Amino acid sequence: MLSAAKRTAKGRQSYMQLQLLYNFCGGKCKARFIWRPQRHLSSGCSTLTLENTFKCYELDKGPPTDVELSREDALKMYKQMVEVRRIEVASGNLYKSKHVRGFCHLYIGQEAIAVGMCAVLRKNDSVITAYRAHGWSHLMGVPPLGVIGELVGVKGGCSRGKGGSMHMYSDNFFGGNGIVGAQVPLGAGIGLAHRFRGDGGVCVTCYGDGAANQGQVYEAFNMAKLWCLPCIFVCENNHYGMGTHMDRHAALTDFYMRGQYIPGLWVDGNQVLAVRSATQFAIDYVKKHGPIVLEMYTYRFEGHSMSDPGTSYRSRDEIKKVRSERDPIESFRKQIIALCLADEEELKKIDVAVRKEIDGVSKKVLADREVGMEELVADIYSKNMEPKIRGVSGYMLDHKRISEVCFGKPKRTPPEEINNVPVGDAALMAAQLDAKQKQDAKKSKGKPTKEGKPEGSGDVQKGAKPADDGKKDAENDNKPAAGEGVAKKSDKPPTATVPPAAAPPAAAPPAATPAAATPPKGAGDKPKSGDKPKEGDKQKGDDKSKA
Repeated sequence: MLSAAKRTAKGRQSYMQLQLLYNFCGGKCKARFIWRPQRHLSSGCSTLTLENTFKCYELDKGPPTDVELSREDALKMYKQMVEVRRIEVASGNLYKSKHVRGFCHLYIGQEAIAVGMCAVLRKNDSVITAYRAHGWSHLMGVPPLGVIGELVGVKGGCSRGKGGSMHMYSDNFFGGNGIVGAQVPLGAGIGLAHRFRGDGGVCVTCYGDGAANQGQVYEAFNMAKLWCLPCIFVCENNHYGMGTHMDRHAALTDFYMRGQYIPGLWVDGNQVLAVRSATQFAIDYVKKHGPIVLEMYTYRFEGHSMSDPGTSYRSRDEIKKVRSERDPIESFRKQIIALCLADEEELKKIDVAVRKEIDGVSKKVLADREVGMEELVADIYSKNMEPKIRGVSGYMLDHKRISEVCFGKPKRTPPEEINNVPVGDAALMAAQLDAKQKQDAKKSKGKPTKEGKPEGSGDVQKGAKPADDGKKDAENDNKPAAGEGVAKKSDKPPTATVPPAAAPPAAAPPAATPAAATPPKGAGDKPKSGDKPKEGDKQKGDDKSKA
């Protein structure tokens, strides 16, 4: 496919040929030829060279500056940027009319970052950002109705109106975070999950220049580099940390160098094609070498939040100049027209259609209602195992599953994956009971019995004949007659040598030798200690046992 420059040269050549033909005819031709740039509205790719868009730190080479852009991709990214802009404008108007309450941080002026990065992110990649999250939420799968509805606080919101501006979520999008810099270590944890699962995904962790001075950011950097986590740390440098310019709050304003031992890349964040190229480069780098830091150099046109007019710490002329020179939507519009991928009329139609769609969404949101009080204890657990939910006065609240009404019932867990594990307070009680049982078993094992041995040491294995039964059989077989003296009642045979034929047919006695027992009643006189039984008595007893 011919590039824009080659198509322009070819068009001029055709014009010169027609002009020569006109002169050759002596100017008698009635047709008048006027040269215009050739329109190219096919799906072919055009090549554009980016200038002054990248700076590298500890990198051998940076992203490619020659980028290709198809008509399909150009119109898609342009529409997404316009959608994000119109959603933020509508949110600002609803805030001014007091329909949106609480905090509201707009993304106007920074649309190219989210759109350019999402253009190359894959399904297995994850994103977590700060509180300026409306545009990211929409691009990661939340429809305009879900974003604006969540801001207003109605049922149609992506969190049923219970989350607000900073708590929007979707698949692989872990939402905005209201605590400055707190999302960075969370992003490192998400990167660790990708590596643990081995799914090949990366985590894009966004934070502002004001959060770049947080200590937890550098703790996350250290762990990410130490463990070689697939993380892309993105500093969205919009020049101001709330109302403080970066020259006043940062000793080093080159935020892409803040990683020290982590390579960095500076990117013109108001050029959507530069952001797309840098993101693709970062994904390829992270999969091979570990984390990287990107600094997206951008500018916010509005204040820090809707409560900030944005003109007390910067002049109106400064804002006006950046709007006229570096507006990401206007600069991309000019690039599309210069590459002959679309004309002004077609882009205006997109603007009108998006405006009409967002206005319709705003009307639907205003007609919606807030959730009822019964949803205060709804969806606390994804799989509730507790009969009641604990409130101020104990376990007295019923758990509700509103999510089943909105999103359908969750998939059943296969039986082979179900573990009977206690949860909640039942898990705590089970752990305490288990610890007590182990402690009691340990005490009883070391406690001596009457025989002088620890309890349980003489237990017989399952299926074996108990020792007591064998002893009784031996006693019955060797029981002497009345009037005969018994020297010692023992399970072991006598120490004297006895012919094999004289052995009793009793079962083999156990190895353990219990203490001597008293002789039965009617037996002869007990021999004195130290006396040995006579040989005649032994022989007599043996003859009797033979009989």
